Amino acid sequence: MKRIPIRIVVPCFILTLLVNCTQKDDFPILKGPYLGQEPPGMTPEIFAPGIISTAFDEFKIVFSPDGKELFYQLWGAPIPVILTMEEKDSRWTKPKVAPFSGQLIEGFDITPDGDKIVIGSQQPLEGDDKPAERYNHWIAEKGDKGWEKPKYIQTSIQGYPTIAQSGNLYLGDKDLWMANYVNGEYEKEVRLRGEINSKEFSETDPFIAPDESYILFCRRNDGFGSWDIFVSYQRKDGSWTKGINLGEPVNSKYSDVYPFVTTDGKYLFFSSSRTTHKDFYLSPITYEEKMNFLNNPGNGSQDIYWVSAQIIEDLKPKYLE
Repeated sequence: MKRIPIRIVVPCFILTLLVNCTQKDDFPILKGPYLGQEPPGMTPEIFAPGIISTAFDEFKIVFSPDGKELFYQLWGAPIPVILTMEEKDSRWTKPKVAPFSGQLIEGFDITPDGDKIVIGSQQPLEGDDKPAERYNHWIAEKGDKGWEKPKYIQTSIQGYPTIAQSGNLYLGDKDLWMANYVNGEYEKEVRLRGEINSKEFSETDPFIAPDESYILFCRRNDGFGSWDIFVSYQRKDGSWTKGINLGEPVNSKYSDVYPFVTTDGKYLFFSSSRTTHKDFYLSPITYEEKMNFLNNPGNGSQDIYWVSAQIIEDLKPKYLE
């Protein structure tokens, strides 16, 4: 038998070892609802620290109705992306870029039945290689082989989208708007009636309840901090109550945005730039403490938080006439 020179065997062994180490998956085993995380109470908690919420900026998370699929947005260079995770064989998969994630995506929402995702962005239109001049909208449908290519839908109002069980589309662009879904087509958007839209502030980042009984949205410089989350309830005549600040501890002196409530109505998710560090102003900070703070969630970047959605029901009888 022909002998293989040792100078060939050793490099091959090292190469195989390096490949095996590279292919080793250190992603943790996650099982159960909501990645196996301990459910929160009435105080917001960072969701899945080190997994979903990291040292970077995470915005807007949504879950499918059965809780077995999630999507969230990760910002940062070179472009923001929508990531997805699924529960397969009783274990959550590692995050990967969603098939419909494109350049410049800034807002999205999933339908209450989990079959469609509406996307808002200035990504290039079909046949163009430059960002669109305005904020447009697409809908991606889930087929037998997974999520299909998003289809462009005609809208005259720009803004962050959210979609109800009826298919009605709600948009936040300075004011809050709604487009009725009739016979597979969207009618022209109309401004929501009632006291919901203010004259002094802009309303954006809406989330509509599946049955359209309430809507969550964000407003800047009208509350506890930079951006706060508000709720408005729809009256029987179709008009909307004034926006009510959800208050502390949901809102903070930091930016609190992108609300989403799970289909079962149990949990409110949102993104916040609040910090979790202790007060170092009166004592020195070590290098190790500094690096630990910077490399973890709670460092002032946008993290995903979750809290019991009971506060939405608690406010309802107080403000709904």
